[in-house]
Amino acid sequence: MMYVLRAWPPQGCEELKEVRHWIRVVGSEIEIVQMVGGTRGTDYVYVEDSGFLTNVRYLLGARLVAREEWGRGRRREMYRVPKSILVNRLVVRVSFSNSGYMHLTLCRVREDGVECYWCSSHQDLCRELATRFGFVGGERQLAEFYINFVPRLVDEIKRIARKANTEGVFFAGHAKRFEETFVDPYLSLFTSMVLDTWQGRVLSLQEKISHIAELWVLAKIIEAMDGETMSLRYDLNRVELVLGGEWWIEFTKNRPFAYIRSRTKGKEYTFFYQPSIYPHIISAFLPGKKRLHLVPDIVIFEGIIDQLLDWGELHKLIEQGKHPLLVVEVKTGLETSEWRSPEYILGQLKTYKEYLQPKRIALAVLMPLRDTLFRAALRSLNVDVFDNLLNPKAQEAFRNYILETLV
Repeated sequence: MMYVLRAWPPQGCEELKEVRHWIRVVGSEIEIVQMVGGTRGTDYVYVEDSGFLTNVRYLLGARLVAREEWGRGRRREMYRVPKSILVNRLVVRVSFSNSGYMHLTLCRVREDGVECYWCSSHQDLCRELATRFGFVGGERQLAEFYINFVPRLVDEIKRIARKANTEGVFFAGHAKRFEETFVDPYLSLFTSMVLDTWQGRVLSLQEKISHIAELWVLAKIIEAMDGETMSLRYDLNRVELVLGGEWWIEFTKNRPFAYIRSRTKGKEYTFFYQPSIYPHIISAFLPGKKRLHLVPDIVIFEGIIDQLLDWGELHKLIEQGKHPLLVVEVKTGLETSEWRSPEYILGQLKTYKEYLQPKRIALAVLMPLRDTLFRAALRSLNVDVFDNLLNPKAQEAFRNYILETLV
């Protein structure tokens, strides 16, 4: 059983004395209200059920009393549950403010009423509860993969960053949502599993796993070259490359992820993470192309590129005769991802080859690639394939490839 189920009242939480609008006794029933639909201005209510957390919607004996649309994709739902079902069970309400801030309310139903506590310091509780949500559909594979691998990959990324003398990993723009997964994988798992539908959980987990996979492959490249993070120091009219700097994560904005000096090669490189080659809005107007995917995962140039590039301007480097040494597209290989469409991935890689003209281009896949026809199509494009990268032998082959390519 979970610690929070054993310990009552919950430690570090404040008892609520005032009337609660979302849970109340109505005759022989308990009325529960939740607001669902994303993690902005919503409230999800879960009930302890055989050691797991079950949303009130799926609780045996719960009946829907009212449902109404509430704007911004949200929906207000009211349920009534026989009091006899809920007596002495833990009820967890997870509330998100309009800005996305989260807090928990823990309640127990007693014979004579409902006892509730508001938990302002909830991180430890969330980590403990994160793996206790019951599955409701097709999210099991992703959730189990997340639990088994994401915390481990995050730890490895942080280890490599420290070894590279990185002063910090900075998240900006839309990537700020990715920061939660990097800082606290189990808290991030909680905010995905608290969603009340398996479709919502799948979309949330898929995005988080994909970004961690991309950052892990990027870190493994830096480790392979025995890289150290550098930064540019501006002093009047002089620019100096000095040891230490940040890894900068911001989607499509074309600010370098990092400047890396290889201790092995004795050379410097500029790394881009998810840069934009052209603005998406004009992709349909490029000759013979429609709906292009113009954001490769990893692009590496030899030398230091300190040219200011705006969104959609990576193509300017190519027009100046600067071509990447390596482009890497990263996939998880999980069935619920875009891996279902090899044509989509082939289209991505064709686009990157055409517009970036890299020396080498690779597809890095965490899981095994068993589609022989797809592998053959990749080979015909001269795409180097490294699959099953969670396997140490595959990682060694990828390491040797990096050392061969970045010369």
